[in-house]
Amino acid sequence: MRRAPAVLALLLVCGFPTEARTRSHAHRRPSGLSLRRRLFTSPLITDPGSVDLEFSGAFDTNSSWTLPTTLKYTPLGWRTELSAGVDTLARVVEGSGGTGTHFSDHLNLAATTAFHAGERFSWAFALTLSVFLRNEEGTRIGGAMLGRYDRGRNTYSASASWSGATRVSPSNPAGIFDLTGGYGHKFGRFTPYGTIQFERASGVAGSYAVFEGVEYEVNGRLSLDLNGQHYALNSSLPDHQIVAGLTWNLHRRR
Repeated sequence: MRRAPAVLALLLVCGFPTEARTRSHAHRRPSGLSLRRRLFTSPLITDPGSVDLEFSGAFDTNSSWTLPTTLKYTPLGWRTELSAGVDTLARVVEGSGGTGTHFSDHLNLAATTAFHAGERFSWAFALTLSVFLRNEEGTRIGGAMLGRYDRGRNTYSASASWSGATRVSPSNPAGIFDLTGGYGHKFGRFTPYGTIQFERASGVAGSYAVFEGVEYEVNGRLSLDLNGQHYALNSSLPDHQIVAGLTWNLHRRR
């Protein structure tokens, strides 16, 4: 019964991921997949005693792409989920026009504690830590609040997060704040959803993003996701991505 903690410890050492919150560069932008699953199709934390793996591919219109991977584990009897994450591979378009493919330049850790307020409303608080492995120095420390209201097949959701840099640079702003809201509706095994997000980084004007997609539940342990992401819609150079992913329950202890 000790396999789940052992798997988590191994992947933490190897650098498996969570949601990165730093979006100053496209290759540091998270897929947004984990957040939307939390808000629309999954509980706010992994079921106690379970280990979930989230893997996705995010493909940008400027020919860059990332393969974000997230491992989540909630110990049996806890209401706090532990998660870790990286981009297992990232192809980045450099300023000179060339490209480079490499392992993640950051490691992300999070602890998310969930609560219930009645039968239909649940909320969670997360502490986050992003450690740079190269290109930047220091870390990003932050937190997030998540809430969702389920009524029948409808889910209404909102989240707010903030992170601050211990070492500021032009590509690592002192603070990043975002506010997200959305709606999802379940049709059998399919759940289409839509999300709108406002983000503001220190020294930069606020920007808006829209996500839309659908998740398909294959069975009780595997689900697939396909979505579109549209960032900086109020700027002259909006950024678009297509993201395909999966969530796989690796271990479940009853």
